[in-house]
Amino acid sequence: MKFFLKFVLALGFVLPFTSIYAEKRDTSVVVKIIRHGWDDGIDYLVSPVHWDAGEWLTAAGVVSGTAALIAWGDQPVYDFANTLHAPFLDAVSPWLEPSEDIYPLIAVSGLLLHGLLTKDNYNLETALIAGESFLFTSAVTHLFKHTTSRARPYDEAITNPHQWSGPFFKGNSFFSGHTSASFSVASVLAYRYRDTGWVPVLSYGLATLCGLQRIYENRHWASDVLMGAAVGTATGLFLCRQWEKSTIRFYPVISPVETRLTLVIPIQP
Repeated sequence: MKFFLKFVLALGFVLPFTSIYAEKRDTSVVVKIIRHGWDDGIDYLVSPVHWDAGEWLTAAGVVSGTAALIAWGDQPVYDFANTLHAPFLDAVSPWLEPSEDIYPLIAVSGLLLHGLLTKDNYNLETALIAGESFLFTSAVTHLFKHTTSRARPYDEAITNPHQWSGPFFKGNSFFSGHTSASFSVASVLAYRYRDTGWVPVLSYGLATLCGLQRIYENRHWASDVLMGAAVGTATGLFLCRQWEKSTIRFYPVISPVETRLTLVIPIQP
């Protein structure tokens, strides 16, 4: 249900500003658009098959770090985080916990609107990549949440980081959806604007604050946050690189009577 709500929210931000047109009339254009998204999804699912040694080493490091936290680190981190509570942090913390990941969606829709109004194709494409990254990451996150059914830190009177109930039982802690969503958008912004030094720092910095807030408020274990950050980042970077190989391009069109995106797809005669 929450994934469906996120999907509706994402569409709700994007669709009011967009309508899609083809470069030339072709009855298969809609099919081509759907196939493009479908191909991205398939490539995303099978991408581990094509990883190089460095990517496998990074994945192994993330999995090992997550496993180590689950085995030995989650409880000490939980105990330490609960010693940090102070009036100032307690006041700031709720602002870092947006309902249904509204902050990443605002960032995507704001960038999309800016691209349309300024006719900036790069910003427009970045918004579309970030939106796709958000949706893919949300799907993977909810798959893991409902198949592992890990108890959250606040679920029991005595916390237990090793309580995993299995598919479709109570518990949805692993891994953090807020964190994965934040990093799914932050990674796209950081990659696409990497030549502007402050953008990667700000993007990843805000996403990291979101993850730390989840630990501070006892919403997630540290391992949940680490895996969420890794999945969100990997998804965003993958889609950025996919987009660089794509032949599909969107261009903003502004007129006194309409605002739309023109979809340009090379079509064989």
